[in-house]
Parts: sequence; structure tokens; C-alpha cells
Amino acid sequence: MFNVGEYVIYGSEGVCRVEAIGNPGIAGLDKNRTYYTLSPVYRSGKIHTPIDTTIIMRNVVSRDYADRLIEKIKDISADLDVPKDAKLASLYYRDLVRSYDCPKLLSVIKYVFKKQREFALIKRNLPAVDVKFSKMAEEMLYSEFAFVLGVDPKEIKTRITESFENSLKAAV
Repeated sequence: MFNVGEYVIYGSEGVCRVEAIGNPGIAGLDKNRTYYTLSPVYRSGKIHTPIDTTIIMRNVVSRDYADRLIEKIKDISADLDVPKDAKLASLYYRDLVRSYDCPKLLSVIKYVFKKQREFALIKRNLPAVDVKFSKMAEEMLYSEFAFVLGVDPKEIKTRITESFENSLKAAV
């Protein structure tokens, strides 16, 4: 259970602050259930979700964890076994992204980054499924890291992209 004032990751919504716990008394919500009232950090509005929701909720990572993960990008595997079929690839990526696990999100981003470099050499565009899930993973990861590190998500993207480039150069 989370406490009022804590910051959590709530599904694909990303970083949210727990504003209240209880029944908000809103029409349409079950009066016999307890809800978290969440405020998303990167957009306006409120979310009311049961405390026993099936949507993944977890604490945001620590500043130290985010820094260490960025430093260890070279150790994150870019070797994913993405199926060639677009529908199967979509299911594969969806499972990785919906894990909301930072190393898995980094793997997706790094895999697509590497694939994009390879496709550029032969003047081909990436499949739409790769682009879609890479963007989802980037948005989720960069916003969380930006929040815990107190910087703009664009700065996180720059740091991670530079780390990817350095790790790919070192691999050659």
C-alpha cells in the first residue's frame, strides 16, 4: 500500500503523486471500495483507482538507481528476440513495455536505437511497430528518470542517447 504524498508509477500514466486514499464519493465509483486519488506529474487532472487495481503501480526508482542504470547502459542488452511478424512483434514489445521495468524499457530503446542505425546504412525506414514501442518506452523511462533526477526529460534522452552511441562504438 502507498501513502499520501508518495510518488508512484501508475501504468502508462507515469509518475503520479498519491493525493488521497479513501472513497472520493464520486458518482459511478463503488462506494464500498477504497481508492487512491493520483495527480499525474506531467499532465493535469486526477485519477481515481482502486487500491487493489490490476494496473501496475510501483514506487518511482531512486535517484541513485537511475544514475547507476544510465552509467551501466553498456551492460544493458540490445539483443532482443523480436519476431519478424508485426502482430507478434507488437505483442512481444507490449509485454516488455507493460512490465514498467526500467532495464527492460532500456533494452527496447537500445534495441530500436541500434536497429535504426543499421537501417540508416541501407537507407530503410524502421517498421512502425519498432517506432511505436520505442517511443512508449522512452516516454515512460525518460519522464521517470527526469523526475527523480530533477531535470528535463530531454536531458535524460540526450544522456541516454550519448551512452548508447558510446556503447555501440565500444562494441565495434
